[in-house]
Amino acid sequence: MSRIEQVYRALRFRFQAMNTSVEVQLCADREQAEHAASLVKNWFETQEQRFSRFVDDSELNRLNNSSGWMPVSAAMDEVLSLAYGYIGQTEGIFQPGISQALRLSGYHASFEKIQGRASSQPLTERDHLIHGRETEAVSREQDPFDYSRPTWIQREGSRMVHLDPGTELDLGGIVKGWAVERIADWLQKKMKIAAGMINAGGDIQVWGTSDHSQWVLEVTDPFTQEQGISGEVRLRNGAVATSGITRRQWQDNNGRAAHHLIDPRTMEPADTDILQCTVVGKHTSQCEIIAKTVCILGSGEAVKWLNRHYDRHDVLWMTREGSVYFRGNTTTLAECWPGFDPDHRFSLI
Repeated sequence: MSRIEQVYRALRFRFQAMNTSVEVQLCADREQAEHAASLVKNWFETQEQRFSRFVDDSELNRLNNSSGWMPVSAAMDEVLSLAYGYIGQTEGIFQPGISQALRLSGYHASFEKIQGRASSQPLTERDHLIHGRETEAVSREQDPFDYSRPTWIQREGSRMVHLDPGTELDLGGIVKGWAVERIADWLQKKMKIAAGMINAGGDIQVWGTSDHSQWVLEVTDPFTQEQGISGEVRLRNGAVATSGITRRQWQDNNGRAAHHLIDPRTMEPADTDILQCTVVGKHTSQCEIIAKTVCILGSGEAVKWLNRHYDRHDVLWMTREGSVYFRGNTTTLAECWPGFDPDHRFSLI
């Protein structure tokens, strides 16, 4: 949810795509805004058909079923190049080669089709996820998976891709943020829309000018199922992304709680103390990757990882115990994050 405080109201549009709700707010005359919104909808629908593992003939599925070198679209080439870089930045915690692990954990269809198996015991009430499939553990010991490296090769300048044998990619951890970022940039540069917001399931890009007041973006409370609000983020230009383990959870075939954030070190849903993480920066895709990585690592490892990479983003997360952590620019915390009073604060180094 979001709103903008300004002298005139942004026109708002909503639609479903990429298995989530997409909200578009544009500060333009109605004819231009409606035309732009239709183009945004078409953009997201096109990328869903290209990147979804739930669309049988998607380009992603064709790539996963390929052998040898396969020519790919410019969009696929761009996303794979981004993903390649983020594997290094996250020290392998972001790893697209998790499609099989998602299926084994029960995420084998689009989320609305597995919601009927939603966990009757919320993850917020559990001390830990229960790990372990003995046969899989033995298999991993015999053939260990090097989670820290990409599992594909791109031939520079040719848009040709070769997957390692047995690799199945899932790009859901990066595509939404990339799609939001690219279409927002296009609306500014090509359609000359002075202020706007694109929000795809919590992956948000906003822009404006000095004539427009800051956007006010609401951060949901992970402890309630009624989409309550924990606090706000205020900014005029930039990106916000939120990830967590409470909104997309279900019971696997053995009745255990599961969620969609796979830890590539175990190939299981991450056993983490973090319920939800929100990141503020310049680029949606980067904020999205950081939020997911922090959630998977857990509080202790996350702070160390952010420090190792001298990361400059504002990062706020909430834990199972109800603690709020903040790492970022503490001097602008009250101004940019109204409503939050973190229990633990870490300044940028």
